[in-house]
Amino acid sequence: MSEKNSSEKVKLGFMDPLKLTDFPPVPGIFALLGAGVILASFNLGSGELIWWPYMTAKYGLAFVWLMIPFALMQWWINTELARYSLVTGEPTWAAFTRASRKFSIIYFAMAVVTLLWWGGYAAAGGTALAAVTNFPPGWDARGQTLFWSYVTMILFFAALVLSPIIYKFLERFLLVCMIIGVGGVIIVAFHPALWGYWPTFASALVTPQPWPSNFDPKDYDILLTSLAYLGLGGFWQLTYPNWVREVGTGMSKYLGRITSPVTGKPEPVGVAGFAPRCDEENKKRYYGWLKTVYANNTWGVGVNLFTTILLAFLAYAILHPKGIWPSGYRLVVEQGRFLGELWPPGFTLFLIVAGFLIVDTYAVILDFVPRLYTDFLHTTFPQTRKRPYRWWYYLFVCIFFVWTAISILLAPPGALIVWGGVLNFLAWPVMHFAMLYVNYYKLPKSICPWLRPKWHWLVLGLIISLIYTAISIWYLSLVIPAALGF
Repeated sequence: MSEKNSSEKVKLGFMDPLKLTDFPPVPGIFALLGAGVILASFNLGSGELIWWPYMTAKYGLAFVWLMIPFALMQWWINTELARYSLVTGEPTWAAFTRASRKFSIIYFAMAVVTLLWWGGYAAAGGTALAAVTNFPPGWDARGQTLFWSYVTMILFFAALVLSPIIYKFLERFLLVCMIIGVGGVIIVAFHPALWGYWPTFASALVTPQPWPSNFDPKDYDILLTSLAYLGLGGFWQLTYPNWVREVGTGMSKYLGRITSPVTGKPEPVGVAGFAPRCDEENKKRYYGWLKTVYANNTWGVGVNLFTTILLAFLAYAILHPKGIWPSGYRLVVEQGRFLGELWPPGFTLFLIVAGFLIVDTYAVILDFVPRLYTDFLHTTFPQTRKRPYRWWYYLFVCIFFVWTAISILLAPPGALIVWGGVLNFLAWPVMHFAMLYVNYYKLPKSICPWLRPKWHWLVLGLIISLIYTAISIWYLSLVIPAALGF
């Protein structure tokens, strides 16, 4: 063991040093699938349920061949984000702060702007619940949508406050949502009335298609949002390492969890994490933990991709022939209405599925954004640690509950989600290169060389990062001249 690694602590950039210890014993490869369940369920909230059906209904098969590669590319960044939390037990924002405190502050400013508009998910779920219940009677679509949006928001706020352990509540609730959502989509997509559309659609999934001649330039934002949300997307990607930490992956097992201030027992949530001693036993355990991350990451990405394909297929088979696509305060209603013409129970079933898949997204975000703000404060400004993590977390839960209640009055749900989607996509390449720097340089140099991933994994990460960078530059080259009137 080297002299550096025989010491008690390892200095890694800004923040307190990491404490040296051993990785916990590795569980079975499927022991962490709870995080994969949340990943799969949360993934299905917007790009999958709303924007890919929109693009397919409007432009047919022109873009469906992009679904598989863009969904699979998210597997790489999920792994890199989880890798840091596995090795240190810290949230991803600690990686940004340890890399550069100035970068952490600048990137957080971008996150603040990007994450202002997530009230659109509550409103989008409200469109489905309003349509399936037609309640309150006599109200228009906007009024019913807002009513159900506020009902779901209040229920999830209460759940976050009263659930003894927040992660356990989310895991169980999202498992129910995933079973209902994915099961319902399978039943609907493989109804005999739609079988004839499958051969053409399946072929287009793996065959590049020409750019549609009828493409509306106003849909560049939606196309970018669709690509961003083929999975989590941008800052939402940071939810995955949060779940990996909460379930106790690697060094995260030594850190506390967020518990209810009413029904839970307080657990200290530390700021500075741990680092493994550089010996063969820790090396073996490190690779064992990585296998569990691979398993739940694959499960989450795979379920999301499968369900996205089915939802896009429904739009192609049901809406595209009629020249109709979802919009406004009936964002997820049109597919259900026309499916009902082919199969009467389909209307209600589809709307129930849609309601569960979108509403659970709001529940996860109401937990995630307060975590992100708290992680930023605790890692970047040491004086904020005078208040415990749980205090800051619930302060932000209250603040953002009120803000989303206001923001859904400002615009229809689709507009709110698209604004966030575009900004999330632009933030993505920055996140990719930051994690390349931390995981391929900072961790191996400061802790142990065998933490550095293999060279081919680095090449893959660079290719994916450059693809996202190129698309961001392409998008900006289109919208900036138009915005300036050129």
